[in-house]
Amino acid sequence: MSSKRLTFSIPTTAGDGNDELKILLHQATTEDGNQGENETNTGFVMWPAAVMLSHHLSRNPHILRGDGTPEGDIMELGAGCGLVGLTAAALLQNEDPDNDDKVIFTDYNPAVLQNLKTNILLNEFNVEHEVFGLDWFDQQPDGDEAESVQKKENTWVDMEGKSHGQCRLILGADLLACSNDADLVACTIDSTLMEGGNAFILGPSADARFGVSDFPDSCRSLGLKVIVDENILEAKENAGGSDSSYQQLMSELELSGHNQRASTFGSDFTMFTITKPITSSC
Repeated sequence: MSSKRLTFSIPTTAGDGNDELKILLHQATTEDGNQGENETNTGFVMWPAAVMLSHHLSRNPHILRGDGTPEGDIMELGAGCGLVGLTAAALLQNEDPDNDDKVIFTDYNPAVLQNLKTNILLNEFNVEHEVFGLDWFDQQPDGDEAESVQKKENTWVDMEGKSHGQCRLILGADLLACSNDADLVACTIDSTLMEGGNAFILGPSADARFGVSDFPDSCRSLGLKVIVDENILEAKENAGGSDSSYQQLMSELELSGHNQRASTFGSDFTMFTITKPITSSC
């Protein structure tokens, strides 16, 4: 297995507004010539949606601080190389150093999980963190879990069958690719997200990926509230296509292979902002 090293620059709102964080990534690559097209290999690829979501977090740090949400931890679903989770950890440390929230990185492929641990070591931050294997199928409420999995109420279960408390914030980039992903991801968010918490899921538009158009209804069927924002890259261009932050974003997207993948996966993105209503009695 070969690899390459990538460096991403994430702007921050701290200081004079010109600060930026450097996120280092070791991108492991498989011997598969169709890397990224095989569902078992997607975690080895740096997807442009992760860059887009990381920049969105950097311009909206209140998302990470959890203003107006319950206390709890932050989880990245389908973390892959871990750019979104690493950005969240770096921003928390940079802009809210007294915050003691944990950042949890999750994925399915054991080799991807090992690479995640490598990338955490590459980046110096003091935020508490953990890496877990998480299978979306194990989070389903219809009994599809393995017999060894005993899922408790208001918990999610890792690939070793251990239950964990829900998180206040779920982040995910490019999670929807297959037709059944809409239900799988929606149920996983419902399982991992605490009441009053939020999830931000970003990926290619519906015309580029299966599952995207069905995802809002899958979430709503579980009682989750969803806001859909389409063509967010175009909106950023219209809002300030000549400023330095936009130019930096475009440079980082190019580094992630956005231009080369645009013909296959589309050139713009859709953001899903999901809230889990509070229904429990006091």
